Amino acid sequence: MYESFGTDLTDTDNYTGGDNYPDDGTDLLGDLDQNPLGDSAVTCMPAMPTMFDDTPAPDPVTMPVMPSMTVPDLDPQVQPLPEPAAPAPLPPNDETPPAPAESPAPDTEGTPVPEDGTYGTPTAWTGDWFYQEVDGYCGPSSVAQVVSEYTGLDISDPQQLVDRALELGLFANGDPSQGMTSANMEILMEDQGVPCHLEPGSMSGLEEKLSDGYGVIAMVDSGEIWYPGEETTEDNTADHAVVVVGIDTERGVVILSDPGHPDGNQSEVPISVFEDAWADSGHEMLVADAPDVDLADSTTVDPTLAALTPRPWAIITLTHS
Repeated sequence: MYESFGTDLTDTDNYTGGDNYPDDGTDLLGDLDQNPLGDSAVTCMPAMPTMFDDTPAPDPVTMPVMPSMTVPDLDPQVQPLPEPAAPAPLPPNDETPPAPAESPAPDTEGTPVPEDGTYGTPTAWTGDWFYQEVDGYCGPSSVAQVVSEYTGLDISDPQQLVDRALELGLFANGDPSQGMTSANMEILMEDQGVPCHLEPGSMSGLEEKLSDGYGVIAMVDSGEIWYPGEETTEDNTADHAVVVVGIDTERGVVILSDPGHPDGNQSEVPISVFEDAWADSGHEMLVADAPDVDLADSTTVDPTLAALTPRPWAIITLTHS
């Protein structure tokens, strides 16, 4: 059986909104017929005419006549709408956009040329040069010159650093005649109290190092320096170490303190010859980490100093170191 959630219309005929109105099943209209409001309520209501009443209806009210509207004549020719005005041209932009900022041009001037045209102080090295005497001694001999210049030690015998290099195991196969590598030269120089490093260079870089007072050892092909134009076979091999003490651009020469030649004190070779000999090592150079004040000041040293100091000379003529 389904429950009904609607209202039973039969039971609401007598409902007037109250909760206590009795539901006696009497029809609401029937209740009104019994005059529940009393006689006064009935007599107060005017009688409504019925459709069968013979009383004539009042005359209809006559509505006033509305005046007619007069529509004005329209101009048969429709005036076209005016064309929209063309937009005014924009004023010309006379302002030129700013040009992008230019990067500063690289400094291509390099190291300023000294007044005398010579980079470095060649004469400061004259007292440090000595002849190496034996094949394979160019490494410790070149290192000894730089150590003497930086520390003030007077190393005039290559054997002093050869013995130390042997102690450190820096010669190839423990044989001094076979020489030592540039890396082992670096170890030997630092062992003697002069911090240094290996680096590839260039002629302009070499000029700068000399001008600033750095000690520099270059790895070169000895045959090209000692016998320019006479080397029977170009081996492209760097087999010698020299101290570079100056570059004279006016005369076009590189000035060396070369321990491998009996005339190596302040020896001069053409710049082009030196560069070719240096290129065989890939322009490798051993450079002191700090400049020496005597080299940077370009102080003139009496060139006769070397003649006043006894030097050992060659036992044999070296063809390589």
